[in-house]
Amino acid sequence: MNTLQRITVIVGYEWRRAIAKKSVLTLMILAIVFQTLIMVVFSRFAAGTMFLTDEDKPFMWIYSVLQGQGLFIPLIAIIIAGGSMSEEYEHGTADIMLSKPVTRVEYMSGKFLGGFSLLAMVEALPTVVGVVLAVWFFGPQNGLQYVPFLFLAIVYSSLIFFCLSFTFSEVLRRSTLAILIAFAILIASSIISQLLASLYMMTGEYLYFHLSRGIPTWGASYLPSLLIKELMTLPSTVFFASDPLISFEATKRGVSETILVREALQQAAIIVVVYAIIFILIAVYRLRKSDVTKKTA
Repeated sequence: MNTLQRITVIVGYEWRRAIAKKSVLTLMILAIVFQTLIMVVFSRFAAGTMFLTDEDKPFMWIYSVLQGQGLFIPLIAIIIAGGSMSEEYEHGTADIMLSKPVTRVEYMSGKFLGGFSLLAMVEALPTVVGVVLAVWFFGPQNGLQYVPFLFLAIVYSSLIFFCLSFTFSEVLRRSTLAILIAFAILIASSIISQLLASLYMMTGEYLYFHLSRGIPTWGASYLPSLLIKELMTLPSTVFFASDPLISFEATKRGVSETILVREALQQAAIIVVVYAIIFILIAVYRLRKSDVTKKTA
């Protein structure tokens, strides 16, 4: 077999390994249930009120899709990636796999592409369900031609915590520890980013502004919503997760929010890829320079 064929075999193996984990399937089901419940609540109790006007209804697919990703998708990314490399060391299968005619780069490439492609498929499910629910509960939707772009933005933004957890999986070689640390960083960075944003709005110090956007969760959380704001003209009442600093900056600097959205979108895209590259380089270095451990106790 050539390099591509060997990587493809490992990709298929990674799919089977990850799908067999009940935690991934459980989180997928919870994500869909939560997404559905949110849409039911809005359709029953918020329709026709100040929280959901008739002008907002044709754009509810955006809220539904973004809400569907929520906390569950980062958790699934962390779980898939956190066990990808480490479980092979824990079960003693890394020695067997790397004794085959496969290079370490091929091995890691197959594991990474397998896990990330599975994550993309998982993310496709709440995207499709979100659109269906919006149409079902709120009627015809506007801008559905942008669904693929929003989906790609969601997949791209998930690179940060997938790569982070994947790196801990290889560096620590303990799946539980890798998952817990990655999850702790997800929660902590989300809190810190919001705290820094609040400090900036209170003090006007640009140091807090730049630090808040340098936190991993900022790019991962806001890139999809920034993209959809760049692609579409939305009613001011449409609500979904968006960077609170944009409106504040527009008022402070006296510039259009459209310009600031474009700037923030570019920054978020760069931050995601920079973090992803750094994490993957660390994982590659660890695998290439260290011995493959035997089965752990």
